[in-house]
Amino acid sequence: MTSTGLAATAPAIDHPQQWPVYDGQAVARATDLIRAGRTFDYRHGPEIAEIEQLFADHLDGRHVLAVNSGTSALLAAYYVLGLGPGDEVLVPSLTFLATASPLFVLGATPVLCDSGSANGNVTVASLAERITSRTRAIAVTHLFGHPCPMAEIAQLARERSLALIEDCSHAHGSTIDGVPVGTFGDLAVFSIGGLKLVSGGMGGVLACRDTRHYDLACLLSSFRQRSNLTVRDPALRRLADVGLGGNLRISPVAAVLASSHMRRLDALVRAKHDNATALVAALCTHPGIEGLGVAAGHTMGGWYDIVLRVDPLRAGFDRDDLVAALKRHGVRAGVPQTAPLHRTSVFTGARPPTWHAYSPATLRRRFTYAPEDLPVSARLHDEWISLPATYFNEPQEDLLGAYRRAAERALSDLAATR
Repeated sequence: MTSTGLAATAPAIDHPQQWPVYDGQAVARATDLIRAGRTFDYRHGPEIAEIEQLFADHLDGRHVLAVNSGTSALLAAYYVLGLGPGDEVLVPSLTFLATASPLFVLGATPVLCDSGSANGNVTVASLAERITSRTRAIAVTHLFGHPCPMAEIAQLARERSLALIEDCSHAHGSTIDGVPVGTFGDLAVFSIGGLKLVSGGMGGVLACRDTRHYDLACLLSSFRQRSNLTVRDPALRRLADVGLGGNLRISPVAAVLASSHMRRLDALVRAKHDNATALVAALCTHPGIEGLGVAAGHTMGGWYDIVLRVDPLRAGFDRDDLVAALKRHGVRAGVPQTAPLHRTSVFTGARPPTWHAYSPATLRRRFTYAPEDLPVSARLHDEWISLPATYFNEPQEDLLGAYRRAAERALSDLAATR
């Protein structure tokens, strides 16, 4: 035993390559593009058309534009809605920063909303109480792959004449009563970069219900060839030679890599579900440790993070104790990087928004939050532990067994110190 009363550091667990992993066909296609010098596409070549069609088929025929990141897709979504100075958009505090930060570019103001305790998703009540005469839109994040209550949120948006944007960057393959997320709002955004279940390294997707939104997004993303080919409205197509000031194109290399994952989406979702639920079950044998709630009729899809909650009063130890114990036994445990935005310096008043293009006194007030303003978001993040989901997108029996054994030893160590 160490001086802390816990077992000494155990041998490291052998981990496979971290996601994204690509099969031979995807690597060959990407290599062919590189050798041919086709790492960019100003038009609408087959690689770009392929990833867009795969998402369109998945999303019930939505108009789909592939861009260079999920952040760019969110910027395009807010841009096509005409958001600008004085406009407010309701966003969750518990989300990746890009759900809010593109609004700064447009001069609009993100208004942060609190979470529900079941899984951290924004609540309808928190959204409703923050609507003002300046509110123009609602943006929701399907956090870690947990679908938000979209029927209720969509009803609220309709009743208050607000646009609705779904940030599905964590939720590839998540469904509500068999219907994929990304089809409930006016606009939907997916990241297809980084560690996402569908990843081309860097990329994003914007899915539009309305053809005008799609046309405007094309013009923001691509001037000349692409917009001339795909913008439907002749009046808007006249702007194609100059575009609308952006250059958000995805690389064909990223597109073919993401397409290889998208074609395997159902199999990837099944493997992720089996692995994640087994890991959660291994830790939830201890009182006070529980997985996040999945509502009836909802499926998790991408499981961007495998997150559990530690109730220190019931468990006899806190989140940090469990993370440390798991790490000692080789588990790459940690704290979710998706943290409450209202705790960041931009939203605490530590750095007033003088950097914002439009920063009158009213804007400064709207950017300033105290920790107690959104208490559930803050408390949840303090109690959450994350397991490394990116190793579990495919069957991993050996790693799963090693993690189960490590969890048993870690919990035994903690029990010995109580």
